[in-house]
Amino acid sequence: MTHEISASRRRFLQVGATAAAVALINPLAAKPGGGSGGTPVRATLKLGESVTGRTVPSGLVGLSFETLQMHDTRYFSASNEALIGLLRRLNPAGVLRIGGNSSDFSAWSGYTGALPPMPQLPNAVYKRPYMVTPEQLANLAGFLDATGWRLVFGVNLRRGSPEMAAELAEAVQRAVGDRLQAIQIGNEPSLYKHADGSAFSYDEYMALWRKTAGAIRQRAHVPIAGPDTSNEIDWVLKFARDTDDIVALTHHYYRGGAPAPTTTVAQMLAGDPGFISQAEQVAKVAAAKKLPFLLTEANSYWGGGKLGVSNTFASALWSGDFTLACAQAGVDGINIHSGTLSVLEASLNKNVATAPNGANLKQRLDAISGRYTPIAGDVGQGWYPRPLYYGLLLAQQFGGARFVSAELAANGANLTAYAADRNGQRLIALFNKDLQRDVTVRMELGAPASRLRLWRLEADSIDAIHDVRLAGNEVAGNGDWSPRHEETVAVDGSHAQVRLPRGSAALAFVEA
Repeated sequence: MTHEISASRRRFLQVGATAAAVALINPLAAKPGGGSGGTPVRATLKLGESVTGRTVPSGLVGLSFETLQMHDTRYFSASNEALIGLLRRLNPAGVLRIGGNSSDFSAWSGYTGALPPMPQLPNAVYKRPYMVTPEQLANLAGFLDATGWRLVFGVNLRRGSPEMAAELAEAVQRAVGDRLQAIQIGNEPSLYKHADGSAFSYDEYMALWRKTAGAIRQRAHVPIAGPDTSNEIDWVLKFARDTDDIVALTHHYYRGGAPAPTTTVAQMLAGDPGFISQAEQVAKVAAAKKLPFLLTEANSYWGGGKLGVSNTFASALWSGDFTLACAQAGVDGINIHSGTLSVLEASLNKNVATAPNGANLKQRLDAISGRYTPIAGDVGQGWYPRPLYYGLLLAQQFGGARFVSAELAANGANLTAYAADRNGQRLIALFNKDLQRDVTVRMELGAPASRLRLWRLEADSIDAIHDVRLAGNEVAGNGDWSPRHEETVAVDGSHAQVRLPRGSAALAFVEA
């Protein structure tokens, strides 16, 4: 998993004595400060009349899983109707990434050549190498067809062989056909170590990558993406410079490490403007090469996430805000890392045997699920969407819309706002990440309107882990959902006002 990325520069301006945050097109987040909890902060949001920003890709929100997750052949299968429903609810045009740390301990079952030895964990729940089989790939193809999603698939670079990687890439393409968006070679190569503990250099990685990519291309005509790095943005920029035959630039993101004492709800909700600046830098390079820039693995905290942070309602506010901030910066897709606890822990060189213990269904599903996974559960027990899922679902509503220029004066509140236009209808997302103060946002909509339809994203508390609601309704364990409570907000000409309780978010649809 990746390590925290240090900020390189601030993306927001502090204006005047009130420290109001103001931005054009890009989101603004003012840091929370003092003030009375009973008096709402008065903020203003002014939208431009014209649509000048980038279009949000329809495939913005996707999910990422470990290769080892395929060990249960029912998991990614057309028969897993409930999980299919949850993915289709999240995004009917998403991308599934299969890879992670376990991809560098995986092997193609049809390969008959020699492989380097793979170290075993003591009393391992899963034995290495993690075999990828024809049955797994056939079931995966049916799963992709049922969801309508595309696939990014990672092959072993660190402990495999170029010939085995080539055979696996060919088998994946043969199984899933044109649903294959890209093959990736290796996972987080910037963290590879030699036997003596020294780190791989970029040049050493590229030599190994070129050898494997060459073997793949000799065997099959498949799209290849990379470098799938952790925190080394410079490796992404060098990779873009040094390769001319790839289909996407890929990278990972985590806010920080789960074991760190600084890993708190407050840190998660503070945002990460330094990374957003770096994402903008890579996105510009990718755009110049006419390539998408994808975060093929992302979540709150590496190390599997932190209970009390990564699984709380705060993660819903983080995921919605982070996803839209990345989209504005030029990121074309974000795959949130997911899966069962035993698989995710095995990918971190830990052995955890789980059992569905708990007083109710959600608690039993929590017991077998990764700490930061947006969907809890497994094939045998069922599923439910966690808080993180709801923030992603809100952000994905912007898919296909084009960002609108905006100026936000947050007046010291930890508030962010995003606006976009789709077929003449404006959408506005508001995230009040301030845990001390409510905010009243007065909006200039940029054009006359009749009303706003408002969906609120809310829970009973910022640390709630269950009973999250979007538009007054929970998403069912099979993905069924519809708005139960849409508020109507009056518009005076082209002005409207929305009160946003502390620790909540809202999505407004502007009606002409």
